[in-house]
Amino acid sequence: MEIAASFALILSIYFLGCLALIQEVVRPNRQLIVEGNTKKGQWVTNYSKILLMSFGISLLTTFLAYYLFL
Repeated sequence: MEIAASFALILSIYFLGCLALIQEVVRPNRQLIVEGNTKKGQWVTNYSKILLMSFGISLLTTFLAYYLFL
């Protein structure tokens, strides 16, 4: 139980740090795409890309830290 709790704590800290770094490299943007002559539009963002990259890097570094230090 202690191992799972420490893993979750380290993962959350690494995730927040990676999220801050990734947002500096890949700037978050929001773009409105208008369809034809209608006034309807759809927002396109890159937020999911930023979150997935941050989670992937933090998961990899957490596993590496656990392998090296435990």
